[in-house]
Amino acid sequence: MSRISEALIIDLDNTLVKTNTTFEFMEILCPLRYAVFSRYFKPLLLLNKIFKRDFYKLMMIMICIKGRKKRELECYAKIYYEMIKKNWSKYCSGDVLNLLQTEAYKAKVLLTASLDFIANNFKELGFDLVIASKTIYNNERFHSFFDLYRRKGGIVKILSKQFDNIIVIDDDPEPAFYTLNKKITVVRVSK
Repeated sequence: MSRISEALIIDLDNTLVKTNTTFEFMEILCPLRYAVFSRYFKPLLLLNKIFKRDFYKLMMIMICIKGRKKRELECYAKIYYEMIKKNWSKYCSGDVLNLLQTEAYKAKVLLTASLDFIANNFKELGFDLVIASKTIYNNERFHSFFDLYRRKGGIVKILSKQFDNIIVIDDDPEPAFYTLNKKITVVRVSK
């Protein structure tokens, strides 16, 4: 298999769009639960930094999404994406979108810890591949997910074997990005 010369890897939340898509999606999906429990679980944000695991997101997803039908989540995610498109100037980071739309890169990858049924809608912007937190269903109902929070470095390492050069654009680059090798350039965007 021949290698493609250059890949562009872009994060979704607070990078391509100026929001956290998973939390905003849950706020739309279950507004009352989200309003009550998001305040109650805020202290978990401190544990995220210590344990490098997103406990806050885990708890909010289990409260707002667990047990919901797959089709329902996909439909709401599509509606959410259409809302973002209608308000593109409010949501989009223009510089990142312009970079995505250039022809200079052979492969364009959306790499995000957002849930896959949300992230997959963004493929139409010109991404060749979308890699997101994997949702797991039991009898077509949301059961759990494999979170990519602080795990994206492993995916970039795998992708680095397929490309001569990689540019990673992220608002909060993982430390692993910097240790991979010389052919990876990390561009940090401000929130």
